Amino acid sequence: MPRGRHDLFPPVEPPGAVQPHGPGRFAMAARVLDPVLSFVRGLLGNYRREVANMGWLFFDRFARVFGNFVIGILAARLLGPASFGGISYAQTVIAFLTLVVALGLNGVVIKRLVDHPAEAGRTLLTSFALQFVAMLVVTAATVSLALFAQDDDPYSRIVAIVACGLILRPTETFRYWFEANVNARRAVIADNAAFLISGTAKIAVLYTFRSVEALAWTLVVEQLLGGIGLAIAYATDRSRPGGWKIDLGVAKELLVGAWPLLLSGLAIAIYMRIDQFVIMSMRGATEMGMYAAAVRFSEMFYVLPTILATSFFPRWQAMMRDSGGEHSAAIRTAMYWMVGISAVIAVALTLLAGTAIQFLYGEPYARAVPVLQVHIWTGVFVSIGILGNQWYLSHGLQSWTLLFTVLGAAANFGTNLLLVPALGAVGAAIASLCAQIISTFLADALSAKTRPLFFIKLEALVWPLAVLRRRLYPAAKSEGPAS
Repeated sequence: MPRGRHDLFPPVEPPGAVQPHGPGRFAMAARVLDPVLSFVRGLLGNYRREVANMGWLFFDRFARVFGNFVIGILAARLLGPASFGGISYAQTVIAFLTLVVALGLNGVVIKRLVDHPAEAGRTLLTSFALQFVAMLVVTAATVSLALFAQDDDPYSRIVAIVACGLILRPTETFRYWFEANVNARRAVIADNAAFLISGTAKIAVLYTFRSVEALAWTLVVEQLLGGIGLAIAYATDRSRPGGWKIDLGVAKELLVGAWPLLLSGLAIAIYMRIDQFVIMSMRGATEMGMYAAAVRFSEMFYVLPTILATSFFPRWQAMMRDSGGEHSAAIRTAMYWMVGISAVIAVALTLLAGTAIQFLYGEPYARAVPVLQVHIWTGVFVSIGILGNQWYLSHGLQSWTLLFTVLGAAANFGTNLLLVPALGAVGAAIASLCAQIISTFLADALSAKTRPLFFIKLEALVWPLAVLRRRLYPAAKSEGPAS
């Protein structure tokens, strides 16, 4: 892989390129660590701004993901599997509706802010207006339907409560401005201030009331405080653009670019969450609680590729304008490292799942152990999927993501219907893994336009094993099979 001034990371070594090490007890460890150290030196040397932004995003996402994980453990222990499954089901419904309100505008708005900085004001206000209209429609429909169905579904009232937090969802437009300018600090401070207040309230509510409905109201408070914090962060940013104006031409441009991403996002939500709807309908809230406990643990690690893609997308977009080859090289090497990290996490948790579940959730959640051992492997394919989406967007191939995600959603739904009745939560985990493999990897081979990305992903998936083999057995390459 050629190295240029835009390379994201140091290039991956070609087969057989092993640096010599002198004899000693640490020689093997040095061979394994060399590419890691080279990776870190390359980041710090050439991409200080992006690395600093990644640091803020990592602090933000990790603090909130870890905080929610800890609060989730408290909720699971204090509420029990059935009630924990109920609140998790409500959160799943709201996560789906949040995607509808967002309209798939995130990447499209950031791309337009980078490509047309002089029109930033029009881009931001138009995006805000589009999401505001979507919020009104979605919130009104959700609350009305949930309240109408509450006699038949005891969790509908919980869904209606949490949906009230969507009111300030359009303020996410301000986050797009910060991400386009690689300036996550302000948004991070606003988000974590809101999370600190709401997190404290959640813990107090859990210990005081042990009520699902009371916990649902704290979720509303968290969303509202987050929206207010983002608005304040933007209003106090001296670099914010002027000339805010709703532009119908910009609105059309944004919607044309965003609709494949919206549908793809909804399809992603379906194939990542349909398992929870199937479990809830076929096996009930207790089995849903087992599945939610394992999935929350597993999905905590999805934050890593999300942060990487968010921090480097503006740079990758600039690379695409200057040199398409360097853009692909950057995506390729980023995938190599994310696959390696995800694989290490998956192996570790496959071996330690029993201990982890017992320590965190306790004996009532013992049936979550095999679920975690299967579901943790979805992280490998989520990593290449998230980074692959940046490749699609930069190449103007957003519409293909919809087709591939629909394939994954269909596979997930079908395998859930087959496996959940017999295997319960474990069957749902297997279905999720199959869907990720189909949607984020195998589907790229179907079209000549996306086949280059398929081969990049294939190389990334086999790279950790190849590097480990070369590092541990440097002479193995020259040893052929016995004739």
